[in-house]
Amino acid sequence: MSESLSKPTLPTFSWIGQLKQDDRDLLSSYGEFFPGHPGNVIIQEGDIQTDVFVVVSGKLEVRAKQADGGEILLAHVVPGETLGEISLFNPGPATATVTALEFSQLWRITDTDLITFMEENPGAGNILLRTLATILAQRLRQVDPKAFGLSTYTVIDSPELAEEEASQPAATRPPAAVKKEKENGGKKPKTQHIADPDELEPL
Repeated sequence: MSESLSKPTLPTFSWIGQLKQDDRDLLSSYGEFFPGHPGNVIIQEGDIQTDVFVVVSGKLEVRAKQADGGEILLAHVVPGETLGEISLFNPGPATATVTALEFSQLWRITDTDLITFMEENPGAGNILLRTLATILAQRLRQVDPKAFGLSTYTVIDSPELAEEEASQPAATRPPAAVKKEKENGGKKPKTQHIADPDELEPL
């Protein structure tokens, strides 16, 4: 593969692909294209993350440190996918390290420049915000399907959830569930059936 960035353009798919061509070209001018060579660290775990990245071509990997000092492979990132978009809504240190596996073309934009684009181009900005929100919601669903859609409610003793948790080894169960069972002398906590989502209590 040629290691040159001849006339790079933002992808016509993924969240940026929702924009019209003129808006994509304008958005690209707010950021910059750059190459990622094999082994290059694009995002370092623990560093304050303020940039949003889009993979134009190539392949990257995402790894995170473990408590025992080792690392775990979380994902591979391919063209059209985005990194760092959570910094738009909740800036902070990166939770994983992203490294180029092969020569890659990337585009990055600071969170402030992306917000500036959205403010100066409200139509395109609205499309980007809706699409980014969808991406984040999909990732939340993948991380914890049971939590998806329940962030503004208190679940009152679901019997199905209690039985599922009780059947799991103590090491993999929520600490709160294990503690509650110990307080009950090893007995399963009493549960109350929730027949309908309308019976969830708003916080």
